[in-house]
Amino acid sequence: MQGKAPGVNITTPNGVLNNPPVVRIRGVNSISLSSSPLYVIDGIPTYSGDNSATNAPNNPLSSINPNDIESIEVLKDAAAAAIYGSRAAGGVILVTTKRGKKGQSKVSVDSWAGLTKAFRLFDVLGAEDYMMIKNEAVRNLNANRVALGAAGNNVEGFRPTLDADGNVVDTRWYDYIYRTGFSTSNSVNFSGGTDKTSFYASVGYTNQKGMLENNEFKRTSARVNVDHKVYKTFSVGARINYANNYNAAPSTGSLSGSAFGTAGLGRLPLVLPPNIPAYTPDGRPATNGAGVGAGANVNPAAPTSALAPGYYNPVVDLAYNYFNSESNQIQGNVYANWEVLKGLNLRTTYGIDNVGFEDKSFQTALAGDGFSTGGSATNYYRTNKRWNWQNTAQYDRSFGEHNVSLLLGGEQQQTEVQRWGANRTQVADDFFDTYQGNFTNIAAAGNAQGFNYLVSYFGRLSYDYAKKYLLSFNARRDGYSAWGNKKWGNFYGGGVGYIITEENFWKNSGLANTVSFLKFTGSYGEVGNSQGVGDFTTLSTYGSGLYGINATLGYNNAGNRDLTWETSKKLDVGFSFGLLQDKLQGDFSYYRNTIDGLILAVPLSPSKGVPGNSIDANIGSMRNQGIEFNLKANIFQKQDFSWVVSGNVTTQRNEVLALVTEGQRIGTATSGLETVNYTRVGGSVGEILAVPSLGVNPANGQRMVSIVNADGTGRTTVQYNHQGGGWTTLDGKPARTPNQLTDGEYYGPVLPKWYGGIDNSFRFKQFDLNFFIQYSGGNYIYNGTKAGLHDQRFWNNDSDILDRWTSENTNAKWPRVVYGDNVSNGSALVMSSNVEKGDFARLRNVTLGYSLNPTLASRVGIANARLYVQVQNAALVTKYSGIDPEISSNGASNTGIGVDRNSVGQARTYTVGFNIGF
Repeated sequence: MQGKAPGVNITTPNGVLNNPPVVRIRGVNSISLSSSPLYVIDGIPTYSGDNSATNAPNNPLSSINPNDIESIEVLKDAAAAAIYGSRAAGGVILVTTKRGKKGQSKVSVDSWAGLTKAFRLFDVLGAEDYMMIKNEAVRNLNANRVALGAAGNNVEGFRPTLDADGNVVDTRWYDYIYRTGFSTSNSVNFSGGTDKTSFYASVGYTNQKGMLENNEFKRTSARVNVDHKVYKTFSVGARINYANNYNAAPSTGSLSGSAFGTAGLGRLPLVLPPNIPAYTPDGRPATNGAGVGAGANVNPAAPTSALAPGYYNPVVDLAYNYFNSESNQIQGNVYANWEVLKGLNLRTTYGIDNVGFEDKSFQTALAGDGFSTGGSATNYYRTNKRWNWQNTAQYDRSFGEHNVSLLLGGEQQQTEVQRWGANRTQVADDFFDTYQGNFTNIAAAGNAQGFNYLVSYFGRLSYDYAKKYLLSFNARRDGYSAWGNKKWGNFYGGGVGYIITEENFWKNSGLANTVSFLKFTGSYGEVGNSQGVGDFTTLSTYGSGLYGINATLGYNNAGNRDLTWETSKKLDVGFSFGLLQDKLQGDFSYYRNTIDGLILAVPLSPSKGVPGNSIDANIGSMRNQGIEFNLKANIFQKQDFSWVVSGNVTTQRNEVLALVTEGQRIGTATSGLETVNYTRVGGSVGEILAVPSLGVNPANGQRMVSIVNADGTGRTTVQYNHQGGGWTTLDGKPARTPNQLTDGEYYGPVLPKWYGGIDNSFRFKQFDLNFFIQYSGGNYIYNGTKAGLHDQRFWNNDSDILDRWTSENTNAKWPRVVYGDNVSNGSALVMSSNVEKGDFARLRNVTLGYSLNPTLASRVGIANARLYVQVQNAALVTKYSGIDPEISSNGASNTGIGVDRNSVGQARTYTVGFNIGF
């Protein structure tokens, strides 16, 4: 679906296997709740997102074998999505699995194998350049101090470390972290049917090894879909899927909330000095306490001590630690359908979606995160249990040219989540690396429970006259246990359509030869959002704890009993067309979605004693609007050759209309440490607030930025010289320190203004070729990784730091290097020099296939056979200087979009596979 469905923006946030993609249908639809769509598989709403408690993500949606999917449908406008009422604000994605068909039984085998490699890694300094740059930075620091009358006594402490053979150590940390991953997948399915019974069954096994060491995903799945006609008017059936998912990953630092982790493998190869070794001469990991060993480097400020980086040696994590998450999921439904009268069907469907997650981790006492606790092991077990029961009555009847369909129904759904776990520390012996080993301490960890219940009544009326005048209306009344005084809500959506090409005057005119199909549509409705709200959020609750050895209770949530659904008012108008006997087909639509009652935290006086000094209320508002255009052209159609092109483009504009107070701006921090995104009225969600950078002063090599004058009118240029006078005006007078909130300017939106894809499919005799281009743009990205790559502490730098200011290179890209300076690069001050446009075009997929001639296939006793080769993420065209413009360090955050901080990028994958049918 990525780039292929108009209005659906799918972002791959990093290259960690099974990390959930960020899916947005027509933009961000909330601030504090989820903007993700509702996923419905064979009629049963299912779980999505990362459900793991470790560094190994686990997305329940990955339990579906892609070969089992018959179709995917996206419900975007209210006329279609309103049937799901309070859960439809973010759109709905319907997944339908395959069914058997009447006729001869069929067997199909699908198999592929592939290689995965890292793509677009940063070019960091080698040992020689690293030592040269850092020692130059120390000399410049001394010069600054001497100019102020202080002692310039810092030593040039970056020195070569020699290996056992006397060679200078030049460590390429990438070589220990990245690999060429090998993956395989095999699937077999059986299908067939008689007049009364049809069946589809499949088994599959996938084993993916990612581009990162220790990153692995395994899926074992089995599915049975059966439909049986008991007698002429009564049918029963079942859809049952079982899947076991195993996920393993190192500490990547790429999951939401972990961007600044000192063990993150996205960050370590960028910051670790290249002139220190990964291993000591005797083969042990080079460590110094919890961190990596210093090698020959000494602390410039304290030359009697080694320069011990505060970051960890990645080989320790990869050799001794593990993080995994394993799930067992059974999902399915059974149904019975009775045609009581001609056209009147009564149907009952009962479904379950039960998942058990076991999450395990171990961190060695040798170094890293487990060093301070003497080793650590955790075990968590989580159960997601859901049942869903739907009962419907549907009546379909035609009266001449009048066609009517009426559906009435009810739904009940119960979801219960429980998680319990414990953490053990202080390992008794290095032999133990599991929770079951001998540890000194044990403490409860990760315990949680939740419960919610949904009761619904719904109806749908569809009418058309002569297949040219169309009318539909959906209504739903939902009751949800999480709300207090307002548990019930009403939601609806209606649509109209007019197929003008069905009119006789059109059919009898010359226009029919040119315009073969033309349909106008319009819809409006109101749907709700409760996705992501806490099960007990409207209750005032207390949490238990200990005061010494005494049990105690503490006030931990101030519930608002009037809290209820956020409401989306969706308007959609458009048209669909077919030209030249449908050789050219397309559709166009304009959409506008106004979201009211956004749940936001209302500040309260600390004297009230309310936890967090705030209480949630339905108080905010925002709007999304844009257009969607989809086009498909049969460029060339002959017996031996065909060429089909399809493409789509979506525009989106998000505007915040109201927050809690006038002038309020809501900041969203990355991993709790750096606040780049701010949401304000009149802007788009999560815009980047950065102090304008004016580049490098060619006269002295100092970073220049613009600050607001004291009287609030106009701006002044100031420059920074680390430990050499700090912030001054260009004429050398002392200046105040720039402040992001006071001096920053907004860069936005962080949501793409436009996105889409272009698909080209060629067929020549038995060969087929497809290449798909995905594109996106108009948005800004905060490249925080670039700030770290130019930090003048002991951190390594991007090789472009060689273009730094010196007396011989005054027109430089980067400021004069001064040891300890983390301001001029933007690490300590969010600056516009690290804000970039996120426009890109990606050759997402290229596939070349060969299908066996049907006549030859039948001779060897098979129905069909196809061999193919494929490249995913084949090429990327972008001016963005980071590793990947799709990176999302804050995951699916609504207001923390567009931040790139220390994440691993996407991989490139080469695949060869075949499909054989019998």
